[in-house]
Amino acid sequence: MSEPIVTNQPIEPSPEAAELAILRQAHTEVLRRRQKDRARIAELESGAIEMQAKLASASESLHQATIGGPLKTMCESMSNVPEMFQEQFSKHYAVALIEGKLALQTLDGKPVHGKDGKPIPFERDALAAMLTTGDDARARTFKAITITNRASGGAGNVQGQHKSLGKKTPTYQFGLK
Repeated sequence: MSEPIVTNQPIEPSPEAAELAILRQAHTEVLRRRQKDRARIAELESGAIEMQAKLASASESLHQATIGGPLKTMCESMSNVPEMFQEQFSKHYAVALIEGKLALQTLDGKPVHGKDGKPIPFERDALAAMLTTGDDARARTFKAITITNRASGGAGNVQGQHKSLGKKTPTYQFGLK
């Protein structure tokens, strides 16, 4: 039998083995970067979700301050049942802030114009006149729930004198003269 020949010379790695080692090292580096990137993406996504929640909250607060509050106040001043008034109003119209002023719009975002062709302002008297004019179902509903006249009758018949009769009613003085 022949014995294997043993040489003490180092074996040179083949060029393919060296290239394979470099590729493995590059692959582990890419995997490490990938894990870092995934962690960073998850962090950014959670930050984006948090920012969107804050934006939605701020947007709702801004809407409530600029449109919701004045609309609610208007509904309370125009009706004894403001919730029903606001519900019926929201079925037909929308309110938007245009150039710093509240404007009445249709549900598709177009301005509501009066008979004279001008946009109807977001004011009590103009809204009451517009909402209660006509014989359609919408107008009948708003006529039933809208306060169109704020007269209370509290200023009539001053000093016991009735103006239609023209007579002065006697006034009685009580106590010492």
